[in-house]
Amino acid sequence: MGSLYKSSYSIPMPENAKIDQETKKVIWKLKNGKNKIGKLSTGHNGNPCVLIETDHWIAKFIDENGKVKYVSTKTRDRNTAERFLTKLENEVSKIRAGIITRNEINQSQASTIPITEFFEKYRIKMIAEGISQDWIKSTFQKINEIISVKKIQTLAQIDKQLIQSWIANEIQSGIRSPRTINLYVIVLKTFLEWLVDIKVLQQNPLQKMKKLNENIGRRKKRRSLTVDELNRLFEAAKIRKCCKKNKAEEHILIYRLLVGTGLRSGELSLIKPFQINFEQNLFTVIPENTKNKKPDVLPIRPDLAADLKAWIERFKIEPGQRIFNYNKSSIRYSFLADLKAAGIERKTQDGRSIDVHSLRRTFGTMLARAGVPLTTTQRLMRHSTPELTAKLYIDVEPIDMCQAIGKLPAF
Repeated sequence: MGSLYKSSYSIPMPENAKIDQETKKVIWKLKNGKNKIGKLSTGHNGNPCVLIETDHWIAKFIDENGKVKYVSTKTRDRNTAERFLTKLENEVSKIRAGIITRNEINQSQASTIPITEFFEKYRIKMIAEGISQDWIKSTFQKINEIISVKKIQTLAQIDKQLIQSWIANEIQSGIRSPRTINLYVIVLKTFLEWLVDIKVLQQNPLQKMKKLNENIGRRKKRRSLTVDELNRLFEAAKIRKCCKKNKAEEHILIYRLLVGTGLRSGELSLIKPFQINFEQNLFTVIPENTKNKKPDVLPIRPDLAADLKAWIERFKIEPGQRIFNYNKSSIRYSFLADLKAAGIERKTQDGRSIDVHSLRRTFGTMLARAGVPLTTTQRLMRHSTPELTAKLYIDVEPIDMCQAIGKLPAF
């Protein structure tokens, strides 16, 4: 049989304490003005001290392994504490009878805990894995949005049908593309998978949920630029009035590097001189500055490397300083202004559009048209699969297919 008790601890006698010699009670005021009551006792040094009893009852019982366990009932009420003790003893009986396991009990109890209580541990786990603060912030923003819309408070409330209803609402609203909706669900699934790994959940309720077809309802369909369009873009950047000196030259160099390396604009904005080997025309990709968080060493065309070196020397840029000082908004504004000045339509009749990221697509398309094998293009673009490269980053026009057919032998 289990039992209930309240533990006690001793403190030195407070200066303002009043002692009732008959009852041996000690009364004193706390800093907040409230009275505190303890019991008169004697310390190890023989001096009088105060014995204080804890507020909450503690349950003492024998677990399924025959060991004595002490668990706080987290209540001051004796009747509530007795019900808690009875629950613990019933669990032990079920485990001994083989009806349930301790892990299943722990997971069942954890599923009723507010989901937000697991966030801080998950945040620490992500930081330890070297995930950027921006991605961590984005992760919790996405999870919070889903649980807020569907009024999810505990893990037990998350199920496949509930998340499918959220997806259906997102599709009907048309606010987000299938690709973005998939990203929201992946972030939530990854969080739940971590909870399975640390034994909080027995299984991931979204494990078998399939991704949406991202080709259906895709809002932004990018296209690559032709060589003629690139030349017009560079010329327009030269003559367009910029608010700061040397900005036109900087923009042209940025555009050329984005097309010639396949770097994302965010990655290029963070690049520093120490990452570039000008003797071998190679540059090192730092994992924390990339989308896939993987290091890499990639080639850079000799003429681009020479122009970049000249730029660094001209402005005396230190090895640890950023070569370019632009952000996502500023480069987008400049690119669209140069695009307009060049007379290049931002969006074509078939719905395809051009933005800064189109320069990366142009890189992949030019490699394909030059006859570079798909696996090599994939490697240069740092994609996870060749299919991703072919599907999203290479434009194949009818003229390309006609030229390919023309290479067939006569028969």
